[in-house]
Amino acid sequence: MWKTSPTKVKIVDVRTPEEYTFIGHAPMAINIPSMLWTGRWNAEDDEFDLKTNPEFEALVKQKVGLDDMIMVMCRSGVRSAAAVNHMAKAGFSNVYNVTEGFEGDMVTDNDSYYKGKRFKNGWNNSPAPWTYQLDPTLIYVSR
Repeated sequence: MWKTSPTKVKIVDVRTPEEYTFIGHAPMAINIPSMLWTGRWNAEDDEFDLKTNPEFEALVKQKVGLDDMIMVMCRSGVRSAAAVNHMAKAGFSNVYNVTEGFEGDMVTDNDSYYKGKRFKNGWNNSPAPWTYQLDPTLIYVSR
């Protein structure tokens, strides 16, 4: 959708600023994290905890219009699906989930050197453009 109408389609990346910065992002993607990194290790889940970004809805309304066509992405499509639902409840009428996210799915083939790595589908594993370069007009800065 973005490729056929790049001026009319907005890309919102709901990953944490750390993911957006260090893993890369679509060059036109506005970083509005739906969750924020806490720095607290969760041994039970074997990952760091995230917390809801209290600024999310206000920032989305500030950066994109209620009637804009919006594609929402995260790492794998899970957080972005939740963000799409949140945005729909907030009145956004034309919002879509990028189902494979930026990084895509993990390789599960036991014989693959890439087993456990996100090298299967996803924005950055496709011909779609991506970058590490930060655009100050698109990055998230906490208020």
